[in-house]
Amino acid sequence: MPDTSHARPTPHNTNTFIFDMDGTLLNDEHALSDMTIRALHELRARGFNLVIATGRHINDIRCYLHQLGGGIAAITCNGANIHNQQGELIYREGLPLLVNETLLPLGAQFDVHINMYTDTEWLVTAPCESMLSAHEQAQFFYRQIQLQEMLTTPALKILFYGEHAELLALKTKILNEHPLQINLTFSDDYYLEVMQNNIFKGHALKVLLEKLSLSVEGTMAFGDGMNDVELFRTVARPILMENSSAKLQQLFPHAERALTNHNDGVARFIYQHIL
Repeated sequence: MPDTSHARPTPHNTNTFIFDMDGTLLNDEHALSDMTIRALHELRARGFNLVIATGRHINDIRCYLHQLGGGIAAITCNGANIHNQQGELIYREGLPLLVNETLLPLGAQFDVHINMYTDTEWLVTAPCESMLSAHEQAQFFYRQIQLQEMLTTPALKILFYGEHAELLALKTKILNEHPLQINLTFSDDYYLEVMQNNIFKGHALKVLLEKLSLSVEGTMAFGDGMNDVELFRTVARPILMENSSAKLQQLFPHAERALTNHNDGVARFIYQHIL
C-alpha cells in the first residue's frame, strides 16, 4: 500500500481516488490523454492510492494500467473481479449457470448482440464490428461461439448490446418474467449488463478498502454511467462528469462536477482541487 504520509492534505482527507474508464478517464477515442496520464502519475508520486473501477474485463485494461505506471488496483466487470496493486486476483464472483440458461435464450428473442465475459475471454454468439473500436488499443477482441456452448460456460458478466429501446424491452421482460437474483444495469444506453446479485462497484470497493486497511471516508470517485450509482453511494466524495447520463445527474444533484471526459475533465479537476 502506498505511503500517504507525505501526500498533500486534500479536502475531506481524501487519500484514495477511484476512476471509471469509458466516458470518464478515457476520451472519446477510448485513449488516455497526455494530461490524464501526467495527473495520475503525479497523484501516485505523492502517495495517493489509485483504483480503476470499470465494467471492462481486466485483460481489456492492462494496457492502460501499464501507461499509468502500474501499482493501481482494479475493480473490473463492475465488481465481479478485484485485482490488487500487484495485479493479483483477490476476489471473484461469477454468475450461476442458471442465469445463462434463462437469459441467453431470452436475449436471442430480441434484436440485440449477446456477449459474455469469462475469466479470460470475451465471447459472442454473432460478430458485431461496431463493438470493436472501443477495444482496439487494448487489443482485447471477442471470440464467436455457438449459443449452446455459451449456455454451459461460466461467466463473470453477461452483456446485451443494441438499441436502447430494444434493451429496455428485454430488461422489462427479464424483470417481469424471470425473478432471478441478479444485478441488471445499463453501463450506457447501448449496454445492458448482468452480474451476480451482490456485484456492484461500490461493494467491490468496500472489499478492496478492507483488504488495504483503508477507510471509505478518504475516497473520491469519478464516473458517468448508471453502473457507477452504487460506487457514488459508497464513496465520501462522488464527482460526476459533465457528460454523465441525465438520470445519474438526477440521482446525485449535489455532487461536484468535472468537465467532460473529452476535455480532460478528470485531470483538470485533479489539478484544480488536489495537486
